[in-house]
Amino acid sequence: MTFSSLVPFLGAFVIAVLGTWLFARLAERIGAVSRVKSDRWHTSGEIPRLAGPAFLAAMSPWLPINHIILLALFCLVGGLDDIRSLSAGVKAAALAGVAILAGILTGLWWIPLAIWVACNAVNMLDHADGLAASTVAAAFLGLGEQAGIAGAGACMGFLCLNYPPARVFMGDSGSFFLGAAVVLTAGGQGSVPVVAWIAVPLVDAAFVVTSRLLRNKRPWVGGTDHLGHTLLRSGISGKMLPLIYGIAALAIGMGITSRIN
Repeated sequence: MTFSSLVPFLGAFVIAVLGTWLFARLAERIGAVSRVKSDRWHTSGEIPRLAGPAFLAAMSPWLPINHIILLALFCLVGGLDDIRSLSAGVKAAALAGVAILAGILTGLWWIPLAIWVACNAVNMLDHADGLAASTVAAAFLGLGEQAGIAGAGACMGFLCLNYPPARVFMGDSGSFFLGAAVVLTAGGQGSVPVVAWIAVPLVDAAFVVTSRLLRNKRPWVGGTDHLGHTLLRSGISGKMLPLIYGIAALAIGMGITSRIN
């Protein structure tokens, strides 16, 4: 990492740490918290879950204005769900609407589908402490350039409070933001690199969706049947799992993109 790339990384890191802490305090005040439920993995009480605005603040100095506007909208959709728990249909429709707008603003016909899928995949990947943030951090790091380096710094700053045992969750505001941010950052390289850098969330999502359909369960209803949960039950440490996912994301992304360059 060069000196010039340290600026966006460290800047986003510091902003993310402070922003995550501040928005966690706000989340506690307004009830945007994850409570212990039978279909959730965590058993540690109420955890604040409004990290999306912190990600947005951390990355914005290194993003183009149209990306800032779009990511703010994705963050808003997720933030409303963090606070009010939107129905699955309303959330999916709102997410689709912003994804279509992203396609219009970028002029890329495949962007709406890519963003909608990525947002949901990262959201589903956020089922164990540190998992989604470490995976997306690796993707951002592999993408490089200022936006990617800033994204990696933002994720690492968030992980200071989210690494096992997590004191803060990213919530839908964070997972929707990160899914959209990876696609928008990689979008200029083409659709194949986008798929490469979200491959790990896609595999994890495909695993749980297929598993639930085979058991006649609705894919969008939460549960402890994700691939990460399976690995944890097999004996893999909760502290090691984010590292495994991050390394896998970086290796797969670099492997695919090196073949097409």
